[in-house]
Amino acid sequence: MMSNVNGKVLKHGTQTRTMHWIHLLAFIILGLTGIGFYWDIGGIASIFGGEANASLVHRWTGVVFIVGPLLYILLNFDRFSRFIDTISHFSKDDFAWLKVMGGYLPFLKVDEVPAQDKYNAGQKILGWLIIIGCLLVILTGFPMWLWRHSVPAVFLAFCYDVHFWTAIILILLVAGHFFLAAIHPKSRVEFSSMMLDGYIDAEITAHHNAKWFTELKESS
Repeated sequence: MMSNVNGKVLKHGTQTRTMHWIHLLAFIILGLTGIGFYWDIGGIASIFGGEANASLVHRWTGVVFIVGPLLYILLNFDRFSRFIDTISHFSKDDFAWLKVMGGYLPFLKVDEVPAQDKYNAGQKILGWLIIIGCLLVILTGFPMWLWRHSVPAVFLAFCYDVHFWTAIILILLVAGHFFLAAIHPKSRVEFSSMMLDGYIDAEITAHHNAKWFTELKESS
């Protein structure tokens, strides 16, 4: 159903926004403590009360990082399934969007941006990169925490490298995502939609997410 509030449509519900906040805050804490460990930056550990506390915070924040999305998926399985279905479907319009990068690059002249779903082609790729990246840091994190004394040293070293460099890639992806969602003049309205009230201007989403907006109108 289409939800109209003063010319706006609801794009992200309360539980989605709450999960996004929990995951983001956990990610920031994990990033800080992880970088502090890997490059032995004592100043970061001191923020959390020393290396022992920082290690404890990192591990249990990792649990929150996992449990938060799992609870969300269990409580909103249909919504999550629709999300996966959307980011897994690439049409000719999505490939055409990628050719012009959605009109976000100033040196690319774009006459018309191809119609997009609730998430554009760039967001679809980002979604899968984040899902794969999160799975990698989770799968490598548990051996580092729970089985570090029982697994071969070579495998443990492999886990450390994959864990850290995947995390670095995720940090860069999230930084780029934040720039586009909160700073770039063409798309910064996305920040308030995902992180604040969940609503976005109908006129804007009709332009940036034309396919999804049409579906909303047809279902209302």
